Amino acid sequence: MMEDAHRTESLVAKSPLPFDLDDGRDELNLAEFPLAAIADRVPDNQKTLVFEDRIFDSGRSEMITRRLTISASDKFGLPTSLDDEVILGLIQLTKQNRFTERKVNFSRYQLIQILGWRHEGRSYDRLEKSLKRWLGVTLYYDKAWWDKDEQTWVDENFHILEQVTLYDQERRLKRLRSSNSEPPLSSFAWNEVVFRSFKSGYLKAIDLGLFRQLEYAASKRMYRFLDKRFYHKSRWEFDLAEFACEHIGVSRNYDTGQLKRRLQPAIDELEAVGFLEAMPIAQRYVKISRGQWKIVFIKKSVPQVELLGKEESQLIKRLADRGVTPSVAAELVREFPAELIEMQMEVLDRLLEKKDRDSIRNPAGYLVKSIREGYAPPKKQLQTKPVVLTETPKNSSPIEKAAPDQSAVDAYLMALTPTELAHLEETMLEHVGATLAEGYLRSKQAKSSAFSVYRRMVLERGARQFLSTQCKAEKSAA
Repeated sequence: MMEDAHRTESLVAKSPLPFDLDDGRDELNLAEFPLAAIADRVPDNQKTLVFEDRIFDSGRSEMITRRLTISASDKFGLPTSLDDEVILGLIQLTKQNRFTERKVNFSRYQLIQILGWRHEGRSYDRLEKSLKRWLGVTLYYDKAWWDKDEQTWVDENFHILEQVTLYDQERRLKRLRSSNSEPPLSSFAWNEVVFRSFKSGYLKAIDLGLFRQLEYAASKRMYRFLDKRFYHKSRWEFDLAEFACEHIGVSRNYDTGQLKRRLQPAIDELEAVGFLEAMPIAQRYVKISRGQWKIVFIKKSVPQVELLGKEESQLIKRLADRGVTPSVAAELVREFPAELIEMQMEVLDRLLEKKDRDSIRNPAGYLVKSIREGYAPPKKQLQTKPVVLTETPKNSSPIEKAAPDQSAVDAYLMALTPTELAHLEETMLEHVGATLAEGYLRSKQAKSSAFSVYRRMVLERGARQFLSTQCKAEKSAA
């Protein structure tokens, strides 16, 4: 069994979504056990995954062992965490058809939008490999598939997908040019067992906006499993080893300490997005006996929504535009100063101006964490455009008629000498907001590369202040 990958692959789409992220669906059997390793890659020689647990079956009035065995084809191998997300995306496509047909027509671009992947070649290649991989995967459920109609755990053995037809854009356009008819869409067909579960209504709502905001594969698996369980009650206790290994997919070779370390980043992330109540470690992990521990989860209660003013509503929208779910955005606006939120959005926007996005692989998750923690720069922080520390000839005047826009700000700062820049920086630190000043000082003390972001923001505020004053003076003189 593969150990958890540190992060899922980052493939972020920019296009408008064709559906409401808050209104997703998940099949309950598929949320109970992992369908894939939670790593990005699986060794070529590994062709089987097994997950099992023991529960009390009220229908039989006895304890039973539930077991899921996942068997892969030799050519395409076992599914990974991204493949698991593809299945969730296919469920959303089927929901758009109101679960009326086992065969679903779709475009690959549409599915990539749902998944939140970038609209680029490697996303299409990754999607094609995933769909082919699922065709070769066999699932063996031993007393582990819930038949809603019969109200019992049953044995079921099937391929989750029975057919996949893919048309790339070039072929579709060629068909359109040659026949002037509507080009064909790609399609897939569910196995009858899965589709029958859809039709019986064995589904739950899922907040796909929150799901897509999560960075770790373990976080996403934990969210799906716990979100199902929280439907019944808001507090759950599980055997630590069974929860980690059989429902999240952490390696069974780990000892208790290693299991905790593997789970904790995912738990921290689910706390940060407002899904789990934060708990001290001593309350999260409870020792039962030698070598036996339990893990405790409490769903975070949703605060009563009060009427928000126009400014707060606009701030929520701006957070949502950056990928933060509306519910989390509303919570942030209620709990944190607007100045802090504004500053962290500005920092994020500046960092994302660069082409290399690897330093912030999950912008929405980073933004939420940076607001909650006050300051949380990523490890591989991006540098902003440096200030040019050169003198400008005295007879030049780059800002003589410029308005106080970004180009004028850049021109003004480039015209200052190093001594003048240092003076401006020192002066403005006494006048900028406390939040910006704190971020500046903390990043400077930590020698973080984020310091250049904060320094640039301080200097730009000084430049804008000067330019605005100059503009008013020129208008008065006129």
